[in-house]
Amino acid sequence: MQLTHGARRAIGGGHMMFGHVQPIRGSLADYLLNILAGMDGEDHNLYSIWRLPPGVSDFTAMGDTFIQAAGSAQAMAVEARIRTNDGATHLFALGRKEPVGAEPTTIRLDDEHSFDIPSNEVFTAEEAAVIFLTFYTTDTVSQPYQLREIHLGGE
Repeated sequence: MQLTHGARRAIGGGHMMFGHVQPIRGSLADYLLNILAGMDGEDHNLYSIWRLPPGVSDFTAMGDTFIQAAGSAQAMAVEARIRTNDGATHLFALGRKEPVGAEPTTIRLDDEHSFDIPSNEVFTAEEAAVIFLTFYTTDTVSQPYQLREIHLGGE
């Protein structure tokens, strides 16, 4: 199997583990679901994948695009840096096309860190696994999701 994607996930104590997206057995869909379902909003609170640049096998070499989830299996935020029609890459928060609830949802990263997001941007591990699988195969996010651009300082 040719290794085409790198990955990073939180493993506790503020540490990150890098590697390839490489199912040992079972399908890629099951592999992604298993990782996302293991997110607990504490030690295991982040997972991201990216396509490796052409000809590169170093799994820490991040390409131009990525997708990441933060939180727990029951409530996670999903963000993706994707290439848009203008040829540039932009970072987006993903959400369902539905009315936003009155109260934001708090996504916990650990005992000290959390952030609030609109209710339509909260996903379960099962929902996120489908989004991750689509990104893995296409380097983009499919419909029916809406994208809210995120502007970081310095961009």
